[in-house]
Amino acid sequence: MSEAILEMQHIAKAFSGIYALKDAQLTLHKGSVMALVGENGAGKSTLMRILTGIYDHDGGTVLYKGQPVHFKNAMQAREAGIAIIHQEFNLFPNLTVAENIFLGDKSTQVHGLVNWAAMYRRAQELVDSIGGTFSVQEKVQALSVQNQQVVEIVKALAANAEVLIMDEPTSALPESEVQHLFHTIRGLKARGVAIVYVSHRLNEIFEICDDITVLRDGVTAFLSPVAATSQQEVVAQMIGREVAVLYPKQEAEIGGPVFEVEHLSDGATVKDLSFCVRKGEILGLYGLVGSGATECPEALFGLVGSARGTFRMDGCQIHLNSPAQAVENHIAYVPPDRHRQGIIRQLSIRFNLTLAVIRRLCRRSFVQRREEQALIDEYIGKLRIKCAADTQKVTFLSGGNQQKVVIAKWLATKPSLLILNDPTRGVDVGAKAEIYALISELACAGMAIIITSSEISEILGMSDRILVLNEGVVAREFLRGQADQKSLLSAALVRSDEPQGGDVR
Repeated sequence: MSEAILEMQHIAKAFSGIYALKDAQLTLHKGSVMALVGENGAGKSTLMRILTGIYDHDGGTVLYKGQPVHFKNAMQAREAGIAIIHQEFNLFPNLTVAENIFLGDKSTQVHGLVNWAAMYRRAQELVDSIGGTFSVQEKVQALSVQNQQVVEIVKALAANAEVLIMDEPTSALPESEVQHLFHTIRGLKARGVAIVYVSHRLNEIFEICDDITVLRDGVTAFLSPVAATSQQEVVAQMIGREVAVLYPKQEAEIGGPVFEVEHLSDGATVKDLSFCVRKGEILGLYGLVGSGATECPEALFGLVGSARGTFRMDGCQIHLNSPAQAVENHIAYVPPDRHRQGIIRQLSIRFNLTLAVIRRLCRRSFVQRREEQALIDEYIGKLRIKCAADTQKVTFLSGGNQQKVVIAKWLATKPSLLILNDPTRGVDVGAKAEIYALISELACAGMAIIITSSEISEILGMSDRILVLNEGVVAREFLRGQADQKSLLSAALVRSDEPQGGDVR
């Protein structure tokens, strides 16, 4: 094994007397990829912020290239060769790729003036060296998410990074582009770059990482080469208990149609969709970016003003021109971005949980406090939301518990149809298992459910029936057990006017 370039030994960090890290340890070798995993709140972000100089640590030692270091800020860490690519990219969309790469870098200046030709040439060489296929003179806002990620990686290489931290690098990438990222990571490994790969996606970790470090409650609970462990063991180490089945799908009794849509179009991505979802059924929608899989749920919930189609709920025709009409017709929608669309983080759990039903709780403009409290207690208990009190601000909850608040808010409306648009995005494995169990319980109780996901395994594991969307139409339909990852991807990649090798139902 190559020499250790980075060692974090017995790291401790407390906020207002409460320890976020107690005894965290991590060892990283040149040319290797170390997975850093743990439930939300385990201390992963705090550990990485200490490494990059954002936080100071209260105890322990950081050794970089064999020498103790104590970075006072992120710039010091970056100058030393340690860079981080955040989940939310730190790019200026109205500037060119080259300008983003060398922003604040004086090496491209001559006598205080930018040498534009040299900057563009060097930037293009860096982009080309890791397989980028775009011009550095393009503005960042014109690039795909995948290519924006390439820009972030090139920024780190331009700063001569020897340690690169990647925080949830595939969270915004479609399945088809994940392999492009892995190809880039393998190229970085060959250069000797050491990578810390922070992710909740265990299938990716077991494909691309060499070693794994598990944090639990601020302590390093588990260290192992990836080849010497299993996903089930890693999950058990993360949450401190065994998880028998990650996708606890129960067999529900599937009844007649609850919701039907014909010739759905949003005037852009969704072209002509017709399908139904039945009582007790979990219908999975899968497709690549631009296929309509993400946009379809938005159109069904009335979020797209230009959406057209015929809709029926329990056999009666309805209109879905706005979210208010959708709610009136017993449709609930859990969006993919909980921070921007699902919760108001600076307000309490109580406020967020009752937001969609506040009118129902009012009598003559006054909230019925007993009824409100009973509802809050019911859903905090039912979804096992971990909180100090219902008055606690949502921003202080873990990602998994924040997502539970979003789901609880919509379940409080007593929907007949629940639409889940990428419901476990950015959620740790333990919370995922709980959310999957809840979805299965709701289906067994007779609720009709539509689910989309950026993770193929989630669609395969939870769906009774899967519709693969391609170019805004249904390309293939699979019943549970008929499909695997290869067949879903194949259907998603083949153009809608090409033969699929099977009938579209």
